[in-house]
Parts: sequence; structure tokens; C-alpha cells
Amino acid sequence: MLRYHGVLAAHAKARPEVVPGPEPKRAEPTQIPLSLAGDPTALEGLAKQPSRHPWAWLLSRVFAVDIMTCPRCRGAMRLVKIANRPDDIARALADLGLGPRPPPWPRPAPAGQLELDFAA
Repeated sequence: MLRYHGVLAAHAKARPEVVPGPEPKRAEPTQIPLSLAGDPTALEGLAKQPSRHPWAWLLSRVFAVDIMTCPRCRGAMRLVKIANRPDDIARALADLGLGPRPPPWPRPAPAGQLELDFAA
């Protein structure tokens, strides 16, 4: 997150003098030219850009992690299931052979030094 202060702050009185304003809107043509058979239409170039970025792109930008690439083989990953509700999550974990709860923490080591079999 970026925070600006001083002249660049959002409500600074001198901000319009320093920061360029929005680009002027271009005048839209009042009439779309008639397209003949076989000619590309004028509407093909007017495809609207999506207003939101995909979640994988957002995670990659924020955390610098590409979650759509396998960390082992560097191959492309794909979505298999999306689970939002608790019963869907439990079913998805059961399909993978996992329980609905995380595995227990390992037991703490006993007090004192541990003796290992390979130690001399």
C-alpha cells in the first residue's frame, strides 16, 4: 500500500497544480461505418476490457507467488474443486483422504538431551 503526504496527498490544496489531471475523453464517432461482406466490422476492436483481474493474477502480484504453476515439475496447474461452505470443504478433504481437521501438532521433546541410535 502506498500512502502519499504533502502535495501528493489526496486532499492537498496544491495537488491539481502538481499531478496531471485525467486524460480528455475522445469524441466517439456518431455513426459506425457500414461493413461490407468479408470486411472486418468496426465493432471487433471495441471489445470491452474486463474490469477485474483474475484471483491468480492478484495473488501473484501481491505475494510474488505463481499459484498456477506446479512447484515440483513447473507444469501448469488447473482448478479441480472450489469449496466455499464447510460441508463442501469436508467432502473435498475426505475425497483426498484427509480429515476435516488439521493434523495434531507433534509432541514436544522430553526434557533433557535426546539420545539417537546413530550417535556414538
